[in-house]
Amino acid sequence: MPPLPRPVLRAAQVAVALLPVFLLHARALAEVSIAIADIAFLWQMAATRSWRWLRAPEALPGLLFWAWQLLCSLPTHAAGGMPAFLQALASLSWFLLVPALGRVVLAEEAARAWLTRMISLAVLYIGANVWLQQFTGFDIWGFRRWGDGSLTGPFYEPRASAPLVRMMFPVLLPAVTRARPWVAAALLLLAVVTMVLIGQRMPVLLLLLGLAATALFVRRLRPLALGFLVLVPVLVLATVVISPPAHHRLVTLFAQTMEHFPDSPYGSLYLRSLAMAQNHPLLGWGFDGLRHACRFPQNFRSFPELGQTLRDGGGAAICNIHPHNIYLEALTNAGLPGFVLYAAMALTWLVILGRGLFATPDALRAGVFVAVLVHFWPIASSSSAFDLYSSGIAFMMAGLGVALARARAQAA
Repeated sequence: MPPLPRPVLRAAQVAVALLPVFLLHARALAEVSIAIADIAFLWQMAATRSWRWLRAPEALPGLLFWAWQLLCSLPTHAAGGMPAFLQALASLSWFLLVPALGRVVLAEEAARAWLTRMISLAVLYIGANVWLQQFTGFDIWGFRRWGDGSLTGPFYEPRASAPLVRMMFPVLLPAVTRARPWVAAALLLLAVVTMVLIGQRMPVLLLLLGLAATALFVRRLRPLALGFLVLVPVLVLATVVISPPAHHRLVTLFAQTMEHFPDSPYGSLYLRSLAMAQNHPLLGWGFDGLRHACRFPQNFRSFPELGQTLRDGGGAAICNIHPHNIYLEALTNAGLPGFVLYAAMALTWLVILGRGLFATPDALRAGVFVAVLVHFWPIASSSSAFDLYSSGIAFMMAGLGVALARARAQAA
């Protein structure tokens, strides 16, 4: 077999460069882009007869999780039957993406540079539409502020902050590091205020986590990052005057949810996931386990020892399409082994991305590390573990981070 033809590599690099845009508005094209990157990678590995990548730390835990989840999704066991098995089979593309980007598609500096430019464009696009909606009431597509007061940015529903918090740090940290002090402070302030005004609670908490990680890894930005860690809560409280809808979501609703968390929609789903895991601890319920098995009466259980008062854990009324936590989704899909493998995958990627950052801080590498960290932070509500506009961005960032780490190791 001949080595990977240059046009095929270029096609994969272009597809990946467009991925940040496709992940926001064209999910089918995003899946095509991921498939092109995976095919180019497998072509190159087959052409060079190099299969050691299967044991590489950026690949092995994810592939093991995929294989175990596939086993748990066999039609004879999975609550979702054959459709669940086919979805689990197709999810292989996700777990090939990180080694594909890290080892082949983004091996060249020019390809990494184009991807970071497109990530920057996506961040500017989301941020500009948030502010347009804040000042005019409409975004570029004509969408209004959501009914609960959230700013939706360039989307119909309130999901602007999920991709923004996962993409902003690789854009923001290099720009802030190069800028003069007052410009750096202004850029950080703009980013923070944008996130607060959007009015979504978990992304604001993840923003605080990102600022804390920035202070840890980028010594030059430590005073600024620590200062904004203090400023963010002040800005959140100030929304009572600046943006009452944002204050209602960030403060009022958050306080109400936390006061009765075990009986809240999120708490009920988390506890339902535990009940499902107790019933199928080894194999879980197969791909999309909660979607298919949440309504099974055998999973209706209350946890009064954890403060839940809902009878039968809320019954079928509390069910949703996923648990709103990626680790609980791994648990309900693939049992305790799947939970461990998924956590091992996330931890391994963070170790690879963070290696050497203390000794030789690099703003782009630190930004990518923070982007992956905020996604895989375990104590967080989230979209599905296989949702493109959040998890797809995180996998793309992990692939970029692996490519940067390999380039650093080769240059050393």
